[in-house]
Parts: sequence; C-alpha cells; structure tokens
Amino acid sequence: MLWLGVLLMLLAVRSWRQRPPPGEEAALPPWMKAIDSFTFARAVGLAFVLAGVNPKNLLLGAAAGVAIGSAGLEVGAAVTAVAVYTVIAAITVIVPVVGYLVAATRLTAALTALRTWLQRENAVIMAILLLVLGVTLIGKGVGSF
Repeated sequence: MLWLGVLLMLLAVRSWRQRPPPGEEAALPPWMKAIDSFTFARAVGLAFVLAGVNPKNLLLGAAAGVAIGSAGLEVGAAVTAVAVYTVIAAITVIVPVVGYLVAATRLTAALTALRTWLQRENAVIMAILLLVLGVTLIGKGVGSF
C-alpha cells in the first residue's frame, strides 16, 4: 500500500508541475480537440481506452482494490464496497450524460461552462485528487505496521 501511495504522490507532483502558468490556457491534446467530431464507435473506443488503459485510472482502481482487499471485509461487504466504488466512479460520467439526454437545450450552457473549467483546471484537479489518495494510502500503509 505504501508504494502505491508514493506512486500517487509522484503523479500528483507531476500533474501540479504540468499545469499552465496563470493567465495561460491549457493546451489540449489533439485527441481531445477531435472529440466533438467522433462517431459513436470511436467514442466507445476512446471511453474504453481512457477508462481501462489510462495509468491514472489503473492506479486509482488498484488503490481502491488494495484498500477494500486489506480491510478484512466479508464477501458481501467487499462486494458492496466494490459496487459503491463503481457507482461513485461512474457517476461523474453518468450524471452529465443522463442530464444531457433529458434536458439538452437547458443544460448546454452549463455543460459548456463545466467543460471549459475542467479543461482549464484539469492539472490542478488531478494533482489534488492524486495527492489526497496518495496521502490516504501512505497513512493506511504506515498504520498497518
């Protein structure tokens, strides 16, 4: 658990250092610029790659698995913990998609503003998330000695 926490902390530092200087717009990778023109099949393929192969997601999933696995839970409680983790992880995607399907015209401005903010603050958001998870795992690892 300690090594995973240290790895997350290193990723947090890397993410923090990669943020754009104040007043400068974050450069979007070419694949992110092309998202608006993706077909359904390309969007599904990108979703699979981003969710399943992304090192950050793999580390976060591994951290959750280690935390749940080392908690000494019974099978039913472990299954519940995995289900709760999965729902929380998926809700950040599910809520905007369902909201857009239900009320596209009313949510377009809000979703556009959210997208702009997320693109601008992506490095900071990831740094804070990775830092919190890294510190948590290191604390749990030290506490297990």
